[in-house]
Amino acid sequence: MKRKILASLLGVAGSIAMVASSHGQGFIFFENYAPDVNAPVTFGTTANVSGVNGVSGSTVGSEFTAALLYSLDGGNTFTLLTQAAANNPGYPTAFNSTDGNTANGAGYFTPANPIVTIPGYTTGPISFIVQAYSGGSSYATATWNGQSPVLTMSGIATGTTQPGDMVGLQSFTVNPVPEPGIFALAGLGAAALMGIRRKK
Repeated sequence: MKRKILASLLGVAGSIAMVASSHGQGFIFFENYAPDVNAPVTFGTTANVSGVNGVSGSTVGSEFTAALLYSLDGGNTFTLLTQAAANNPGYPTAFNSTDGNTANGAGYFTPANPIVTIPGYTTGPISFIVQAYSGGSSYATATWNGQSPVLTMSGIATGTTQPGDMVGLQSFTVNPVPEPGIFALAGLGAAALMGIRRKK
C-alpha cells in the first residue's frame, strides 16, 4: 500500500514538474542602447526606396521597426517573437528618431517598457537575432530590411529575477529588398547565358 501511495505521489510530482517546465519563460530587455549595449543600426547603401531616403553609413530612423527572433535549441531553429508572446503592447518597437544623428536617438530602439517575455525558456543558453525593417508589416514583406548576427547568451532572467540587457548585440545594416521581378529577370538572364554557352 505504501509503495502505491509513494508511486502516486511521485507521479503527481513528475506531472507538476513537466507542467512547470512546459510553461517556463524568460525575460530580457529588448533594446540596442543601454549601459552595456551600444549597437546602432545603419543603412548599408544609399538609395531612395518607398519614401525612405537611406544614406550609406547613416543611422536609421523611426520609419523602421525592430523585432526579435529567439532560439532555444542552440541556433538550429529561430522563432519570431510575437506581440502576444512578448507580453508587451509596445513590441515590436519603432526606432527613436527620424534624425540620422545618434545623439538624437536615431539608429536606436529603446522603448519605454523594454522588457519582453521569451516563452518556453527555463535555463541555459539562448540565441537571438534582431531584425529591422521598413515599408511593410513584417520583415518578409518590407522594402528595407536587415538583421543582426546571432547573439548567444549563457542565460537570461526567469521568475522574479531582474532582466538583463542583450550584452554582445552587434550593430548591423539594412538594405533595400530586391523586388521579385528582379530575381525573375536575373534567372532569365542566367538561363540565356547558359543557352548561349551550350550553342558554342
